Amino acid sequence: GGGKGKGAGSISVLKKGLQYAGVLPGGKWNNEQNALFVSGLPADTTNADLYDIFCPFGAIPSQGAYAMSNPDGTCKGIGFINYLEAISATTAMNTLNGTVMPDGTSLRVQPKGPSKKTKGE
Repeated sequence: GGGKGKGAGSISVLKKGLQYAGVLPGGKWNNEQNALFVSGLPADTTNADLYDIFCPFGAIPSQGAYAMSNPDGTCKGIGFINYLEAISATTAMNTLNGTVMPDGTSLRVQPKGPSKKTKGE
């Protein structure tokens, strides 16, 4: 390897192995009370962008920042953030909800609802 990225391995294989082994804090999306639903995202939003914006508010588990994508790879305008602690989710929501984007639209950040779609609200 020599530390220059020329090893036979892959970072994605390493990440998947660590997640599978359960050694990364937070596990999978199992604490919905600390999860946020984000809407009003630009089409070029990525998981990494969401992580960069939301991680300063608190610990986010592996794969805890997810931008929903269209088949062409563009963002559908919505995403989810999963925090390890409720105070982080509350602080992020109170700080970022209503943020006005450069195009004049507003970012909406709210608690994530139930996973199954329901009619009405």
